[in-house]
Amino acid sequence: NIIILRAKGPIQNNYLKNMLSDLNYNILSFPILEIKSIYNKNINISKDALVFTTSYYGIYFLSKLCKEKNFSLFTLGEASKKLAIKLKYKNIIECSEDSANMLEVFLKNKNNFLKNEKGEIIYAGAKNISFNLPGKISELGYKVKRYKLYKADSIENLNLKFLNLVKKNRVSWIILLSTKGAKNFSLLSKKNFSNKDISHIKFLCISNKVAKVLDKNKYTRFFPEFSGVDNIKKIILNNGGKHG
Repeated sequence: NIIILRAKGPIQNNYLKNMLSDLNYNILSFPILEIKSIYNKNINISKDALVFTTSYYGIYFLSKLCKEKNFSLFTLGEASKKLAIKLKYKNIIECSEDSANMLEVFLKNKNNFLKNEKGEIIYAGAKNISFNLPGKISELGYKVKRYKLYKADSIENLNLKFLNLVKKNRVSWIILLSTKGAKNFSLLSKKNFSNKDISHIKFLCISNKVAKVLDKNKYTRFFPEFSGVDNIKKIILNNGGKHG
């Protein structure tokens, strides 16, 4: 089995699960965080605005609160791009990898993005973010309006089926997609698993930053050179994964 530990929210992001489906593994997903909406007021955004989103749920919750869909929308990764298209956003700027890369894309093309002086810059996403993108943009002299739309709470108990699979030595890979998720797994792992239980498992993290959360003396860690879910499959194929 390959286990994806991810945030559980009002909609399910199955992009990674579907991408791995042709491998010779059973792909399962279990929650490690729980997404909760924390903002419910309507948001008015002009079509001239630049809107930065760095998460799947940031795009989802924004669509519930703002009717305008013609502004320039920055997204991260193929899953977020597909969701934005599904939600009828018109001007999508997909930035692969991570928030730092999104900042770089903005800086390289800022003269094109900021043609209209009326356009405001908005960041819409989680209450807590690992890379302070709106802060970085503000430091460059731009005024950024930030909307904190949701929070990701740590779950208190691991799924019973997941626990049993680990105990029975039936998990080959565990995929971790955020620093907060990795921290919570590390905490719950200490409560539920012995070192022997997890010694045979390969832990695949979306980035080096996430991998650093895990104790290298306890966990066998893997991470792509460039962060992002699209690079995860290559690591599995190069380290024991086979096409079905």
